Amino acid sequence: MKTNKSDKTSLILHGHFYQPPRENPQTGLIGKQLTASPFPDWNERIHADCYKANSLSRYLSGVRRILSLTNNYEYLSFNFGPTLLSWMEKYHQNTYHLILEADRISKERLGFGNAIAQAYNHTILPLCTEEDARVQIRWGLEDFAQRFSRKADGIWLPETAISPMVIDILAEEGVSYVILSPWQCKAIEDKKKGTIDLEGRGAPYDRPFLLRGAKGKTISVFFYNPQLAEGISFGHYLRDADSLYQRLVSIREDENPSLIHTATDGEIYGHHEPYGDMALSALIRKVEERDDFRFTNYAAYLKDHPATEMAYLHDGEEKRGTSWSCSHGVSRWYKDCGCHTGGEESWNQAWRTPLRLAFDNLSREIDVIFADEVQKILGKDVDSREILYQFSPVASHLKDMNSFLSSFTDDAGKKHRLAMLLEGQKYKHFSYTSCGWFFNDLAGLEPKQNIAYALMAVDLYNPFSRKDLLGQLLEDLSRAKANRKQDGTGKTLAKELLHTLPGEVEAALFFALNRRIAEKEDHEEIYGWFHLDSYTEVDEHTERLLVTNTETLTHYICTARDPNPAQATLEYLMEVQEEGSDTVKTTNIGHKQIPLRMRDQLFDQIDRSVCSLDYDALRRLSKNIFHYATLAKHVPYLPMGSLYEELIGSSLSSIKSLFMYGSLDKWDEYKQDFALMLEFLKKYGKQPDIDLVATIFHTQMTNLGEKIQEHGLYEDNIRFILEFLQIVRERGFQPDLTALQNAVYPYVNMQKQPKEEDITSINALAKELNFDIYIN
Repeated sequence: MKTNKSDKTSLILHGHFYQPPRENPQTGLIGKQLTASPFPDWNERIHADCYKANSLSRYLSGVRRILSLTNNYEYLSFNFGPTLLSWMEKYHQNTYHLILEADRISKERLGFGNAIAQAYNHTILPLCTEEDARVQIRWGLEDFAQRFSRKADGIWLPETAISPMVIDILAEEGVSYVILSPWQCKAIEDKKKGTIDLEGRGAPYDRPFLLRGAKGKTISVFFYNPQLAEGISFGHYLRDADSLYQRLVSIREDENPSLIHTATDGEIYGHHEPYGDMALSALIRKVEERDDFRFTNYAAYLKDHPATEMAYLHDGEEKRGTSWSCSHGVSRWYKDCGCHTGGEESWNQAWRTPLRLAFDNLSREIDVIFADEVQKILGKDVDSREILYQFSPVASHLKDMNSFLSSFTDDAGKKHRLAMLLEGQKYKHFSYTSCGWFFNDLAGLEPKQNIAYALMAVDLYNPFSRKDLLGQLLEDLSRAKANRKQDGTGKTLAKELLHTLPGEVEAALFFALNRRIAEKEDHEEIYGWFHLDSYTEVDEHTERLLVTNTETLTHYICTARDPNPAQATLEYLMEVQEEGSDTVKTTNIGHKQIPLRMRDQLFDQIDRSVCSLDYDALRRLSKNIFHYATLAKHVPYLPMGSLYEELIGSSLSSIKSLFMYGSLDKWDEYKQDFALMLEFLKKYGKQPDIDLVATIFHTQMTNLGEKIQEHGLYEDNIRFILEFLQIVRERGFQPDLTALQNAVYPYVNMQKQPKEEDITSINALAKELNFDIYIN
C-alpha cells in the first residue's frame, strides 16, 4: 500500500517485554541469582536496565544535561507478559503505573491504546491441547482487561507461534489481530493478480492481511519489517538515533509505504543494547518535531486500513505451526531440530522430546483429576473448565484465593481442596513455559525451573491421585539426558530439587530467625506466599508458629527447636504439621541450608540493628572523631589501629543511622557532624569503606526519590537535597541521582504544580540534578 509522499508515514515500533516466571513455586520468591550481580536477580537487573528506564528515558543536550524525560511506552506499541507485570506491580509500582498510564495517554491520542495482551505464561500455543491453548489465551486477555481497564484489541503470541487451531481460538475470543514474522507467510492474495506464492520471500509489511483458521474463522495479521527488526536487535541501530531516523527516511523514500513497522524483544531497548531506551527517546523526539512520520499503533491503523486480502502461512514441520525463532516451525520446543543458542560442539538437544513427553503425560493425569475432583466438591452440574477460565485474576495475584473461592463455597475444607487443584493447574501450565526448550542444555536454569513447576503440580495433586504421579514423572524425566555426564538426566535434576526445603519449612525458618535476629520494628509477618498467624516463644529452646499458605489456604503448626540457643549456631529441628493431619514432618536445618536471598534479608535486619544509634551517641562519636583527627595530624604513623577501625565502622553506622530513621527532622542539628564523619572517612577510609559509603548514598537517594513521589516536593526536602549534595560533592562523592531526577522532573516541567514560593528553590535543585530546563 503506497502513500502520497507529502503525507506523514505511519510508524509503529513494537516491543515484546517478557521474562519467564522465576519464583520458587514452594515460596513465591525469586532466589538469589549470582549471575545478575549487583542485582539480586535477573528481573531486578532487567527492570533497572530497561523497564524502568523506558518509563523515564533521558533526552540530553549537547553538553549531556537533561532536556526531557520521556515515557517511551506512550509511543511504543508494546506487550508485557502477565507474570512479569504481576512481579512488577508488587516490587516496582511506579514503573507499573507509568506503563498503565502510557496506554491511557496513547488511547486519548489515537483512539486505541498502545498495549496489547500476551498469552499467559509464554507457552508455545500450537503444541498445547486446544483446551490449554484456550486457557492461556483467556488468562492473558483477562489479565490485560483487569490491568488496563479495557479489552485487548491484539495479542502477542509467544515466539509468534501460530497454527490454524490457534487462529480459530483467537477469533472466538474476540482478538482482532496478531503480529508475525514475514517468514511465516508462504503466499498472499492480491486482488489483481490472485494468489502469489512468495517463494521464500518475506510477506509485505506495509499493510495488514487476513488469516483463516481451520474452522474458517479469520483475524488480521501484521508481518513486521525484517530488516528493521534485525538491525535493531543485532545491528546496533539503537546506538545512534540520527542514523536510525535516516534509515526510516530511506525506507520511506525508496518504498513509499503508508506503514513502516517492526517488532522485537522489548529488552533490546536498554538491556541487550545499553542505553537503547535513550536512543528510542531521541527518535521519538525527532519524529514528533519533524514532518516525515507519525507514531501510531496497530489497532488505530487497522481501523482506518482494514485488511481485505488473505495471507497463507507455512504449515511448519509435521504441520504443527510456525514461529519467529525456529526455521522449521515450532520444532525447537519438542525436538532436536538444529535450532539452539550455542554450547559445545558435541552437544545436542535430544532432551527436548522426552522433557515435553514427561510434562504431557503428567498434564493428562492432572486434567482428569481436576475435572473429577471439582465435580466431587461442587456437584455434577459445575463446569470445571469455566472455573479454570475464571481463575485468571487469582493466578495473576489481582484477587486473593479465599475471596475468589467464596463465590463457590463457604466451606473451608472445600476451599482448601479447590485451591490445591487450581494452583496445580497453574503450575502445570508454568511447566510449559517456552524458555525451558529454547536454549542449549537440559541442565540450564530454564529447564530446571520448568521441572520445579511440574514437581509442584505433582505435590499439589498427589492427595487426589491413586497413581504414583511422582514416580511416573521421574521415570519419564530419566529419558531426558543432559549434555554433560555429571549433570545426569531430568530425573537427576528433579531429585536435586526435591531436596530443597519445602515452602512451609522455609517460611517457618525465616519467621523464627527474624524474631531472633531483628529489632521489634523489623519483625515480618509475610514471606512469599506465607503469612505468620501467630508466634509464641515457649522457652529458650522452642518457638511455636502458626503459618498459612495464602495460595493453597493450607494452615501449618510449626515447632522450631534450637538445641543450642546459647551458642547461636542458627540450627533448628523443625517440626511441621498440616492442620487436620496427624502426620508430623521433621526437618533438620543447619545454617548452610539458609537460602541466600533469606540471608540477605537477615543481613539487612542485622545492619539496621547495629546502626540504631541515638542522637547522643552520634554526637559523642562526632566529638571523638574530631579529637582523633586533630591528634592524628602530622603523626608519621596510624595512631592506635584498633581505635581507627572502630571509628571507621562507627562512622559508617552513624551515616546509615541518619538516613534510616529520617534525616529531615534532625538534619540541621546533625549536618556538621555528618560532614565531619564524611571527611574522616574520605581521609582515613580504605577503598572498600569509600565504596560502601557510595552504596549507602545510592540506596538513600533512591529511597528519597520514592518519598518525593509519594509525599511531594517542598521547601524542607529541597533544602536537604541541596545541602546534602554540596557536602558530599565537596568531599569527592558523586551519588547516583537517577531516582531523584525521576522524582523531581514532574515539578520542573510543570506536570505537577509547585508552590509559587518553592519555584526558585526547585530551579536551583534542577541545576544541581543536571537538568537544562527550568520553571519560568
